[in-house]
Amino acid sequence: MKLFTKLFLLTIIDFIIIWFWVKEIDPEPSVSIALVIVVPAVMLINLAIAVILYFTKREYSKVFVINSFISAILMYFLFQNGIERHQNLRYESWTFNRKDTIFAIIHSKLDNTFSMTVSTNQGSTTEFLEGKFRENGNEYYLTSDSTEYKIRNEYLFGFRNSTDSIKLTKIER
Repeated sequence: MKLFTKLFLLTIIDFIIIWFWVKEIDPEPSVSIALVIVVPAVMLINLAIAVILYFTKREYSKVFVINSFISAILMYFLFQNGIERHQNLRYESWTFNRKDTIFAIIHSKLDNTFSMTVSTNQGSTTEFLEGKFRENGNEYYLTSDSTEYKIRNEYLFGFRNSTDSIKLTKIER
């Protein structure tokens, strides 16, 4: 078998193993620091296999040395993709601007709640409102103890007054 064919097959196997592992652990953003450990670990495992094969089946040793770099790159991108998948399954969010202030609406899909945050130019973000999130067709209703907002066709209604409509920008991850 040629070197390219061996590398291709090994890359497919690596992709399947890493993809299933990342899907199983379902990484959240707080564990992204784990990349500092798992990427070098994947390289070291492949290099250890290359050393063992150097003494038993030399023709495969070179494949695992090259694969150590390929699998590290795969691990990095699949782990990042796993974090994005985790976030997309749990949250959706929108932003809008008022003067030099950025507002964000974050919908937690798991418990159907929402929160609103405000960010200023100085970079500080403050959560100022929480409540229930209800979906009715293509409309979303955000209710708290004292307020009710509606999102329809990417517009927020009732933010400052009942006739106010504000264009929202959906955050795509």
